[in-house]
Amino acid sequence: MLFLVCLLVIIALLTILSYGLLQTKWAYNYVVEPIDVINIVVTLLVSIFIAWYVTKRLSEERFDKELVIADLRDIESCMKKTLELYDRSNNNNEILIHLNQLHILIQRFQRTVDMGEMDMRALQNAFWRLFAAATDYDSGNDTDSIDIPSVQRHGDDLIIEVRRIIRVINTK
Repeated sequence: MLFLVCLLVIIALLTILSYGLLQTKWAYNYVVEPIDVINIVVTLLVSIFIAWYVTKRLSEERFDKELVIADLRDIESCMKKTLELYDRSNNNNEILIHLNQLHILIQRFQRTVDMGEMDMRALQNAFWRLFAAATDYDSGNDTDSIDIPSVQRHGDDLIIEVRRIIRVINTK
């Protein structure tokens, strides 16, 4: 809106100046007219204002993007730590803690991002598929029955979905 007002002011000034130039001869008389000084000052002020406004707007948008991307990188980092825990035996409690932390990070991300902008169902579905595969065992400490390749595949799917969202955010 403000940009349009500035544009209208510039167009009006150019119209007035061009009308004045059409009424005069095209000769340079080495005299600085007051309208020339006003024209330079107004053009300079409008240019500075537009540059400031555009720079401010771009930096605010980039800050928002970096904040959201940082949340997504936290999700990816937590997912990698969770997958590393499967290499060790009897880490069921740590795995559950990391899965809970991962769920909390995903929920926080979903509340941070406007749902109208992006579809979060793929991220949720990737997490719940991972959770189902990661908690598919019979007793509290017997994690030997977990299908680790399936957990790794679903973990990779979650990481790929996080990276897809990062690309979407960066292209906005």
